[in-house]
Amino acid sequence: MKTFQKLPCICKRVTMPSDGQNKGMRRSIYFSVALVFLLLVAVSANATQITYDVSFSANTFQIGAGPDPAPTDPVSGNFTVTLDPTVAVTNNTADIALNSLNIALGSMISFSYDPVAGTFPAGSLRVGGLSSGSDVIQFSPSTDDFWLYINDFATTPTFEQFGYTQTSVSNANLFFTLNQTGSVNVAAVESVPEPATNALLGIGLAGIVGYGVRRRWKKEWLIKAR
Repeated sequence: MKTFQKLPCICKRVTMPSDGQNKGMRRSIYFSVALVFLLLVAVSANATQITYDVSFSANTFQIGAGPDPAPTDPVSGNFTVTLDPTVAVTNNTADIALNSLNIALGSMISFSYDPVAGTFPAGSLRVGGLSSGSDVIQFSPSTDDFWLYINDFATTPTFEQFGYTQTSVSNANLFFTLNQTGSVNVAAVESVPEPATNALLGIGLAGIVGYGVRRRWKKEWLIKAR
């Protein structure tokens, strides 16, 4: 006699979300979309700080004061500078580092930057010692100092002028280039989002994750054996 064995029946029962749960999920969706929108606005409104690696060389110096010829020709160097291309800066020493320079510098290195035209052209970067300001040199009595002017720094950097003084040469010497007799090479090496953008990014991600958690439906599994 043939026998028939009933196999266990595995059934799945899904609890559908209630109206209250649906409203909660909709609120989570709206909240997450709003956060993403704010994040996109912040990213567009808050420009990013960019770190640049800058190498320069200046040559054919003219004597601006004093009888002595330029002691070093050409003058070359390298520095890294971090700035927001939309924000003006004056004599900043915290966001610039001098990596090499073949003349003496008697103070901290500093930079000034103007995103819009004013006293200097739009996009002008001036780098130099801090003793008299990044774009000023004291030459009577002289100091170990320099200035470097770069135009259109954040777009198409071009060498404008380099000038320097050295106490080892004379008490009243100033040397500077004419007719852009120099070169500059600028390379962006790192972009750093501003703190406000980082904060909104974290909130946006948290909102999206929260929505993902809330949208999971409660499931019950029921196993019946017959």
